[in-house]
Amino acid sequence: MEEENQVNQMEREDVRSTCEGYHIIKYLGHGTYSVVKLGQKGHEQVAIKFLKVKNEQERPEIIQKLKQEAYILDQLHNHDGIVKLKYFSDNLTYINQEKKGHMLSYILELQKFEEQTSRFYFRQLMKALIHMKKHNICHLDLKPDNIVFDSDFNLKITDFGFSKQANGLINDFCGGTESYKAPELLGTIAYDGSKVDVFAAAQILFAMMTGCFAFNNCKEQLYNLIKQNDYAQFWNIQNKLHQTLFPQGFSDEFKDLINKMIDPDFNRRITPEQCLQHPWTMGVEANIYQIQEDFNKLQDRINQQLEKYKEDYKLKQQMIRDQERENQKMRILQQKSSFKSRNNQQKNPIKEKKREIMRRHKFTFENRVLKRSLPTKMIDEILIYDDPQNLFCSIIDHFDKCGKIINIHETKYKLNVNIMENDQEKQEMLIELKNLEDDKLRVEVLNLGYDFIKFHQEVQKLKQSIQQQKDEVPIQQQ
Repeated sequence: MEEENQVNQMEREDVRSTCEGYHIIKYLGHGTYSVVKLGQKGHEQVAIKFLKVKNEQERPEIIQKLKQEAYILDQLHNHDGIVKLKYFSDNLTYINQEKKGHMLSYILELQKFEEQTSRFYFRQLMKALIHMKKHNICHLDLKPDNIVFDSDFNLKITDFGFSKQANGLINDFCGGTESYKAPELLGTIAYDGSKVDVFAAAQILFAMMTGCFAFNNCKEQLYNLIKQNDYAQFWNIQNKLHQTLFPQGFSDEFKDLINKMIDPDFNRRITPEQCLQHPWTMGVEANIYQIQEDFNKLQDRINQQLEKYKEDYKLKQQMIRDQERENQKMRILQQKSSFKSRNNQQKNPIKEKKREIMRRHKFTFENRVLKRSLPTKMIDEILIYDDPQNLFCSIIDHFDKCGKIINIHETKYKLNVNIMENDQEKQEMLIELKNLEDDKLRVEVLNLGYDFIKFHQEVQKLKQSIQQQKDEVPIQQQ
C-alpha cells in the first residue's frame, strides 16, 4: 500500500522505475482508491495495483477492503475468466496477470462489437459467474471497465473491491455503480447477489452489442419502464435509438434474453446457468483467433488514447491547481482594495457575464452547496473541469436561449427547465451540477418528460453548448 503522494509520483514514472523487481512499463488506469501500472520482469508482465491513502483515519477501512478482495480472489484462483492473485501484502497491494486493456476501451474504439464477438465474451462472462456462484461469491460491481482481456484476448473479471461471499440472501450493500444497479438494490430488502450480477451483465451485453447502455441511471424513463415490466415500450424506444445499427430492430431472441436478465423481480430473473443455455447465447460465436487478429490491430490506437488521456488528465489537474492559485491571489487582492477588485472584475468578461446572469435571474451563490457524486464512467455523461459558478452560469445561459427556466434552487447548483418549441412545451428536465473526487464536475440531467428521443437530443445540445462556451477565449479568462 502506497501513500497518495507516492501514487501521484507513480503517474510520472517512466520505464526506468521499478517495483518489487518489476520494471514499470506504463500506466494502465486509476480508480477512486487506486492506480494501476504495467510491470515487467523478464518475459512476465503483470498489473500492479497501488492503493491511495489520503489520511490515517481511512487506512484501516481500506486495508480491510484490500484483505477482503484478496481473500475472494484467492477463493476464485482456478478459473480462467477471473483475474488471478499472484502476490499480496500491506506494502504491495497485489499483482495479477497481464492486461491488454479494459473491455470498455475496445467498445469505445470499435463503437460496438459484432454479434458473434459479443456472444463469445458473453459466454465467457456467464461461465465465470457460474464459477463464482459455486463459491457463493458475487461481484456487485460488474461493468465493462472491471473486465479486462489477457494476452490472448480472453475475458477476465477484475476489481472485487465490493464483492461478497454469502450463502443465501444479502442484507447490506455499499458501493457499486449507478448505471448497473438492479431494482432490489434501491430498496431495503434482502437480495440474491448472483442475480444482481446477472442484471449488470445485461448492461454489459447491451453495451457490447450497441456501444451504449440500455439506460444511464435508475431515475430515467427507460429504467422506470423496466421496473413496470413494460418491455414493449422499452424496446420501442431502443429500436428508435439504434435504428441506424439495427434497421430491422433487435432480434426476438436477444430481446427475450435481455428481458429475462433485467426482470425487476430477482426471483423471476434468470440465473447465469440459464443465460448460458438461452437460444441467443447458443448461437454462432466468433473464433478466438479472428478476435485476436482484429483486436491486435486496435492495440496501438488504444495505447495512444490511453497515453493521451493520461497527459490530458495531468494537464487538467495542473490547470486546476494553477486556477486555484490564481483564485487565491484574486481573493487577497479583493480583500486589500475594493476599488482594484471592481477594476479587475470589469476587465474580466466571464465575471461580468456571470454577474449579469445572476442579476437577471435574481440569485447568488451564497449558501449554495456543490454536492459530491460517485464516479460512474457512463458513456454519454457530461464531465468537465471548470469553475462550478462559471459552469452553472453557462448552463443557465444556454437555457435562456433555447428554453424556459422554471426554477433555480436556492441551496444547490440545480435548476428545472421546460424546453420550448414554437411556443409549445417540448420537454421538462432537471439539471444538477455535482463534484467528483478528482475535482471534475458532472452535469446530471434528469428526464421529467415522456419523450426519451427528444430528451437525448437536448442533452447533446447542452453538452455542445457547454463545450462551445468553454472554448471561447473570453470564457477562458479567469
